[in-house]
Amino acid sequence: MPDSHIPEEVRDLLSSTRYGLSFPAPSFCQMRFKRNRIDLGGSYPYTRFGSIRDAVRAAIDDNKALREQFRRKPNGKPAVRTERREGGTTGVVGVAGAPYLDSRRQIWSWRYQVSWRKNNRPCSKTFHLALDSTPDQMLHAFRSAIQFRAEYEALLSEFDPSKYKHWRIRRLYEPRQPLLRENFWPATY
Repeated sequence: MPDSHIPEEVRDLLSSTRYGLSFPAPSFCQMRFKRNRIDLGGSYPYTRFGSIRDAVRAAIDDNKALREQFRRKPNGKPAVRTERREGGTTGVVGVAGAPYLDSRRQIWSWRYQVSWRKNNRPCSKTFHLALDSTPDQMLHAFRSAIQFRAEYEALLSEFDPSKYKHWRIRRLYEPRQPLLRENFWPATY
C-alpha cells in the first residue's frame, strides 16, 4: 500500500512495519492477521476508540499479541516450526534422535539430526555416535544438537553452521567453547 493511503496522523506509528493494517474507508482501519487461512484481525472504527491514533494503536497492540500467541517473527511471517511433532524423539523442536543402520559398514549407530533451512532450502546437520557410546558422549552430542538448533532459530538467515564441524572436540554449548578432555572419545572416532 502506498504511503498516501495512510493518514498523516499515524504515519509515525507505521513507519517500520504496517502490522497488517489497511485503511479501506475514512471511518475505520482494518487489521489482518491470517492463520490457517482464517483472518483473525478485525475492524477498528475511529468513533469507538475516540481517534484515528487510538484505533491504530489498538490494532497494533492486537497484532503484536497475535504475533506473540502464534510465534510470528517481527515481519509477521510464521516461525520456522512452532510445535513438536507427534512421536518426536527428543522433545526439542527440530531435533530428532534415533538409531540407524550404517549400510556401508553394516554397523548400527546413533544420531541426532537437526533440521534447519539455508536460503529457504531444507538442510540437516547430523551428530553421529556409536550405538555403545557412553552417557557423557550421548549428552554431549544431544547438547550440541540443541545448541545448533537454538543458534539457528536465533540468527535465521545470519546463521553460520561452519563452527559445528568441530563439535567432537569443543563444548559449543558452553561459554568460551572449551575443549573436551583428551580421552573423551575412543581412538576409533
